Parts: sequence; structure tokens; C-alpha cells
Amino acid sequence: MKYYFLIFLCAACLLFYTVSFAQKAEEPTFRVYLIGDAGDDDTTEATLLDLGKKLHENSNSAVIFLGDNCYRGGMYGMLPMKVKGYDGSRITQARVMSQLNILKNYEGSAYFIPGNHDWWNYTNLSKGKRALLSEEKFIEKTLKGKDFSKLKNGDNTFIPDEGHPGPVIREFNDNKTRIIFIDTYRLILAEGDPKRDTFLLNTFFRDMKKALADGTAKKQKIIVVAHHPIHAKGKHSLPLAAWQTMFRRIADANTNYPPYNIMALRLDSLLKEQHRPDIYYVAGHEHSLEYFFNDSLHYLVSGAGSKTDHVDFKETVKENEYFIWNEEGFFEIQFYGRYERVLMYHRKDLKSKLEVHCIAGCELEK
Repeated sequence: MKYYFLIFLCAACLLFYTVSFAQKAEEPTFRVYLIGDAGDDDTTEATLLDLGKKLHENSNSAVIFLGDNCYRGGMYGMLPMKVKGYDGSRITQARVMSQLNILKNYEGSAYFIPGNHDWWNYTNLSKGKRALLSEEKFIEKTLKGKDFSKLKNGDNTFIPDEGHPGPVIREFNDNKTRIIFIDTYRLILAEGDPKRDTFLLNTFFRDMKKALADGTAKKQKIIVVAHHPIHAKGKHSLPLAAWQTMFRRIADANTNYPPYNIMALRLDSLLKEQHRPDIYYVAGHEHSLEYFFNDSLHYLVSGAGSKTDHVDFKETVKENEYFIWNEEGFFEIQFYGRYERVLMYHRKDLKSKLEVHCIAGCELEK
């Protein structure tokens, strides 16, 4: 009888250990939260509050704001569209602070990258850079304050720095995850310049190729974060009207405009050279939530941080595509030992509950 009891006790201990290990193995080793175009609200609204809650629940993480961190209308609001960005005024400070507020007492890493509105959609490099540096200085000075002292990267939160296109590399998750930051609007400006800045472009794409190849050699998971998508559906992907081509501020935002199109094709070519299924290209720009899995690469569009655009597409969603229109939200990439999961968070309206969908890596064995 004593032997049976010992056998039972050993079996129970083994079962407890196995279950405990399995539960522990199910926990992600790292999380990345991705939100773009969040600069349209004067106060911290539901979507940002949702994101802030996730950040404080999961401090072993990083959050990246994917550009267009502030919107402001031109001609004192008389224009029907918002073309400007941060200008140091009370209202633009409030719009940037609506995002910074969720980072108070956050113990992870936080980064902001530029979008075309952060450059004020300027096609003049010196004017755009001046506007961009003003926002960069405000964000980094604020995040050095005591309310944000728990951030892991309080000294350098706006990258690439000073209007440089990048690439800038940061490594996380015990160096298993590499995030590459780039400024796509700077590349579009260089490509569209009448003199074409070939030195800047060639240097960038050479360094980008090295950054991807080095991450591949180290068997790292790679995320490239930018403002402008490579693959997307939405108002910026519609055919350009003739009048739009007359205004570079407007045309530069469209995927069909040559400077944008050439930049996107060159980036996509570098990504595909790696022949890897664990490379993610994440952007904002389109005010929606989109996911594509093409040629073994993941393309995410997370541009619904504070506004949405309605686009009436008659074509059906194809296999390996996922869209959420007219709903604000953000993405999360969870990293496990051998695979990743992609989650999409969204809500129908401010009164509805936050919904979450697993859209990639959902069926993989643990």
C-alpha cells in the first residue's frame, strides 16, 4: 500500500511540474505594441486608454507610435484638410500629450517615429526639418521628466534623429528581436527632389540591407517600423486625380505617386531578399487596421490610433488579408520561443467593449 502511495505521489508531482511548465511556456517572452496616426485628439481618448492599460499590465514590452503624432489644419483651420503638425501651440502640445500621458509610470520602452504630418507635409527639406525638430525636442524633453522616469529608454525616444532616414537598430528580448526604425517621408523627399539625393538614398538602402542581413545571420525576429505602408488599401492607395499631382504635399502621400512608389518597391525588394517568414513590416498612414501575408512576409497597417477613414472597396478580402475599417485600434505582436502571434485590438465605438482578434500565429502548437 505504501508503494502505491509513493507512486501516486510521484505521478502527481510530475503532473504538477508538467502543467506548471506548460503554463509558463505559454507566456510571451516579449510584446511589441504598435499604434499610428494617434495625434488627432486633444485629450486621451478610449483607444489610447486601452493601449495604456495593456502597457501597464505588460511592462516587458515596447510601444511604437508610427508617425503623424500631431495634426493641425492649415490657414487657421480654414482648409478642409489637416496638412500641418506640431507647432508648439497649446492645442498641438495637448495632442502630443494625449499620447505621452499613457506612458506615465510605464516600465517598458517607448518610441516615436515621424510621419508626413510631423514634417508638415513640406516638400522643402529645411522647412520640414525645422518643424520636425520642434516636435522631436518637445517629446524627448517631456519624456525625461519625473513622471516618465520608469521608461527604459528615456534618453532617446524619437528616432530616427534630426530628420535622418535611418535605419536605426534596437534589440530586445535578450537580443532575439530586432526592431529597425526608418523615416519613409525623408526617403520620399529625397526621391522626389528635382536633383534626387542619390547619395542619401544609396547610403540608406545599403545600410538597410546590412541591418536586415545581420539580423538574419543572428536568427533574430525582425520588425521594420515606418510610417508609410508597402502594402495597403485605403484612400492613399486610390488612383491619383489629375489635380492631386499638381500639389506634391498631397501627391507624396499616395502609393501611386512615383517618389513613394519607387521607395516602397526598393524597400520591399530588400525585405524579400531575406526569404524569411518572421520579418514584419509595420506602418500607419492609412487610418485603418490591416494585415497582409505576402511572399512569406507580414505587412501590418496600424493607422487607426485617433481617426478612421471610410473606403468602399467592392473587392472581397483575399486569403491572408484582414481589414478593420471605421474602427480605431492597434496591434500587438507577441514573441514566444519558436513563433509569434499577431493580435488586433479594436472597438466599434466609445461605448462598446474592446475586441481582440488573433490574426496570425493563432493555430501554431505551443
